[in-house]
Amino acid sequence: MHDDCVPYPRRALYLAITAPIVVAYVAVAFFLGSISLSLVLIYGACFVLIGVFQAYCCVHQDCPYIGRFCPGAGGFCVPASRLAKLWGNVKRTDTRFNVFGSIAFLNLLVVVLMPVYFLYQRSPLAMLAYLAIVVAYTLGMLLLICPVCAIRDTCPGGKASARLRS
Repeated sequence: MHDDCVPYPRRALYLAITAPIVVAYVAVAFFLGSISLSLVLIYGACFVLIGVFQAYCCVHQDCPYIGRFCPGAGGFCVPASRLAKLWGNVKRTDTRFNVFGSIAFLNLLVVVLMPVYFLYQRSPLAMLAYLAIVVAYTLGMLLLICPVCAIRDTCPGGKASARLRS
């Protein structure tokens, strides 16, 4: 863990990189809601599941951002760092960490990939614009945010960032 990265030193850059993806989430939610209420409910439930299960992972890793600003991927860890306080007294196991991390990641995949089909049905150009935002966001995180995060040695994003930059 890198204690010199607490508080997170690139907060403004993180917010600038994360704002477009959050706007995309909101736009996708409205778009999915215009198609079907069940789609937007599934989409919204995935965000809740990501936050809850990621929060356990924060606790398991003894993340120094718990309860404060967190430069987490997708903007999900900002609420997860607050939710992590609820997991404080839960027994920590590597198995639970792996299962909960996998559940959070699978829900992240749903959040990112589910809109692709429906956007393509509406407009292939809209789908390409959405994917461009996702790719730009991912590269921005991996190249600019993850390298100075306190848990970059244990977080999957931090590890991917190190491989990408090497």
